[in-house]
Amino acid sequence: MTMQRSSRNLFERALVKDGKLRPVLRCLVFVFFWPAIALMLFQALEAAGWPITNIGPTSVGVACEFAAAIGVAVVLRWFLDRRSAESLGFTFRVRWLRLLGIGLLLGIGMQTLVLATESAMGFAHASAAPWSGRELATLGYAVALLLLAAITEEIAMRGYLFQNLMEEWGPGPAVVITSLAFAALHLANPGAYSDLALSMTGIAAAGVLFALSVLWTRSLWLALGCHLAWNLFEGPIYGLPVSGLSFGSSNVLTESVTGPIWFTGGSFGPEGGLSSIIALAAGTAVLYALHRRGAFTR
Repeated sequence: MTMQRSSRNLFERALVKDGKLRPVLRCLVFVFFWPAIALMLFQALEAAGWPITNIGPTSVGVACEFAAAIGVAVVLRWFLDRRSAESLGFTFRVRWLRLLGIGLLLGIGMQTLVLATESAMGFAHASAAPWSGRELATLGYAVALLLLAAITEEIAMRGYLFQNLMEEWGPGPAVVITSLAFAALHLANPGAYSDLALSMTGIAAAGVLFALSVLWTRSLWLALGCHLAWNLFEGPIYGLPVSGLSFGSSNVLTESVTGPIWFTGGSFGPEGGLSSIIALAAGTAVLYALHRRGAFTR
């Protein structure tokens, strides 16, 4: 009887923590249901006769991933975590506009540093792209798409997974695991394997910065602003590939990149080269300095 009781207690400890399903197991539930629900939504739209080809499979896919991430994260937060949806990080109880603004400026600054570094070394040459009303509409579409993608990834990676992993193992392992998972999300992007080590290092480094911003601000607003501005200025504004994806005619500048792949990232974009790692290191240093100066205290 004692042995049976001991085995049952051991089993319960493996599954339960503080009367709830263990945080790491909640993460596994999220990782299973998020893509599954997104795929079901996509297939449901196809079955309903939506003109997915005309709209763009990528756009519809991003929208389905967005809806699935929000829905699954909120439902699991309520029923498994037994916490409010607001606790995921998009709370208005903090100075959210200030945090969002700091994130936007940080993302713009890092991408400007990338472009300035590559240009100073003669690896990138910028020229103004021809513009009309059509290009402006395309830019608006790109901004909306990048915003949905940034919210999706922040809710999933730094909202649900990071916070549960931090509850399970502490901040250090949570930062490392979610940053590696963030990099793995981009493995299927075009050009990711041109220099796999550098492209995954660049994406993971961005994940570290975003995770630290959540750790120090206790919200997702700064991470969202930084994530959005990084992608927006990298692609549609400065004309560089965003993790292998090109935005074509919506670009404000046209870039001719001739430098070595190990520095510029080649067709994958700056995340696949040393230029982005330099910028992210500088951005992380700025973020840490703001944290030390108490810029994120209420």
